[in-house]
Amino acid sequence: MTKAKIHDREKERLALLNSYSILDTLPEKDYDNLTKLAAEICQTPISLITLLDDKRQWFKSHYGLGVSETPIEDAFCAHAITGNDPIFTTEDAREDERFYDNPLVTGDPNIVFYAGIPLKNASGLPLGTLCVIDNKPRKLTESQKESLNILSEQVINLLELRKNKLELERAHKKLKKFSKKLEKKVFQRTNQLEIKTIKLELMINDLASFNHICSHDLQEPLRKIQMFISQVSDNEFHNLSTAGKHKLERIDLSAARMRNLIQDLLTYGATETIDNSLTTVSLKKLVLDVKDVLSEELKEHKTALKISKDCDVTVRPIQFKQLLFNLFTNAIKFTKNEEKPVIKVSGKVVQGEDYPLLQLNDDKRYSHIMVTDNGIGFDQKYESKVFEIFQRLHNDEEYQGTGIGLAIVKRIVTTHNGQVRVESSLGNGAIFEIFIPLEDQSDLK
Repeated sequence: MTKAKIHDREKERLALLNSYSILDTLPEKDYDNLTKLAAEICQTPISLITLLDDKRQWFKSHYGLGVSETPIEDAFCAHAITGNDPIFTTEDAREDERFYDNPLVTGDPNIVFYAGIPLKNASGLPLGTLCVIDNKPRKLTESQKESLNILSEQVINLLELRKNKLELERAHKKLKKFSKKLEKKVFQRTNQLEIKTIKLELMINDLASFNHICSHDLQEPLRKIQMFISQVSDNEFHNLSTAGKHKLERIDLSAARMRNLIQDLLTYGATETIDNSLTTVSLKKLVLDVKDVLSEELKEHKTALKISKDCDVTVRPIQFKQLLFNLFTNAIKFTKNEEKPVIKVSGKVVQGEDYPLLQLNDDKRYSHIMVTDNGIGFDQKYESKVFEIFQRLHNDEEYQGTGIGLAIVKRIVTTHNGQVRVESSLGNGAIFEIFIPLEDQSDLK
């Protein structure tokens, strides 16, 4: 058996791998779906997503294999990440002098055929591989190789998405921790520059994360995956077993969920960059504009949308209509079984000094907007959690969603220097209260 050589930039490679905080994490459906799809496309019993540190190869996803790691000295993938070929292949390991006496060949899982594509980040350093394995000799077609390459790109995109999410959460925690240390008057008068600096850092991190996530590199492989799913459905569906058909349908649903996630991420990332002009308009006009956009959904779900009291609001109209859109669709989505959704909107002008607990400016007037629904509600202890990005209180089987809608609401309110809070209880709907500074027309010129 020939031991794989150490990568030329091994120290740098290991540091990069550690920066993803991915080793020894729990299984995740999105990764498992990719290994299932790789096995289906290549017609192999085993498919793995491997990550290699200095002592082992660890499997983030292992389809058709019962173990979660093996020693690095036995790893085929260790050869794959140090080679120059875009895909490392051995058609019959029993006849390959590098592997014929390898414990993984002579014993379980009795590897005969192996094909692995290195998982490289933007700098070209490999973290591991996406590989397929069989216990009999075989050769991949060009179409299978191309599909495997597309799936490997998608694995990298998932890793980058996870890394960017963790960086975003750390940035938000940093801002929250800093804000709690400041006294109210100091926060308002003497630390504006430092607050703006932290917000700028946060915005730069956000934009960098979402530009990467929502770029062509994420959307194009997804379109190709959906194309291959469509081809398999159209041409090979009748050849699949019942279990195979079910897996293909689940993969298709996961691809659709990722498409929705990308769209929501684009909206989240754009909330501070579009429509920067503040305008004082009627709340009722904004609500009616959104009502017109949602006319089909409101009709389908027999939703009653009522505007009881109107007031002026100083907002960026495109952003604020997105806020109302998210609150209305959220109310429709989380409706109690067999009950028609009812959404009530009202507004009034108040003084900041009347709400001391919200850190409003005492000298300013605010538009106080209330959006009430009769949905399923939630435990009040989760009030802060519902506004955090990627946070959800229900699984996909109960209610579909990406965990971004209310994070967008909070983000838009924040960009308007306002405050948002919610009161709710299980089974009794929710009341969202939004406070937005009301500016005089002369101040906007």
